[in-house]
Amino acid sequence: MVQALRELMLDVDYDEASLIEALSVFECEQNNESSMDVCDFLRHKAVQAEREGTTRTYLIVNDEQWSKGVLQLDGYFSIALKTLHFSKTDPSVLEEIFGDPKKNNCPAFLIGQLARSQTAPKGVGGFYLEIAMSYIANVSDIIGGRFVYLDCEPEMQSYYEKYGFSFLQNKRGQHYIQMYRIL
Repeated sequence: MVQALRELMLDVDYDEASLIEALSVFECEQNNESSMDVCDFLRHKAVQAEREGTTRTYLIVNDEQWSKGVLQLDGYFSIALKTLHFSKTDPSVLEEIFGDPKKNNCPAFLIGQLARSQTAPKGVGGFYLEIAMSYIANVSDIIGGRFVYLDCEPEMQSYYEKYGFSFLQNKRGQHYIQMYRIL
């Protein structure tokens, strides 16, 4: 089941300390720098980002544990609307995205975080990604927009390509790359 973090925070019985404790036990499937950033976001930044309205985080809750009153996360994702600035992007990519190869920024949906827990079955990450894409598609139908991007480690490029993402650019000043997908 997908549960919006925002809805948990608006619940009458909301107890921030208990929620933060539940989020703090989440362990990512991988144990590298990128995964540590993803875990850190959920543990220390997601609640504040919800309050600020800068990001929406969606928890993928273990249904069996939820029925017992336990919040066990199998994964999560966060999405936001950002302005993406292009560096030295291939003009044909800009033409595809905007119809204008001289444009150098645009509003875009960002999949800021995407993770599965160590306890979730292998292979569900793509399913989680498609859930995030369906949320974005619904918002796009309401407000417009047709461009989704994410940042990832270079070794994850082929993984995201399987789900229709293409290389966009190297992220300035970092070792991440940005990938995009047209809705």
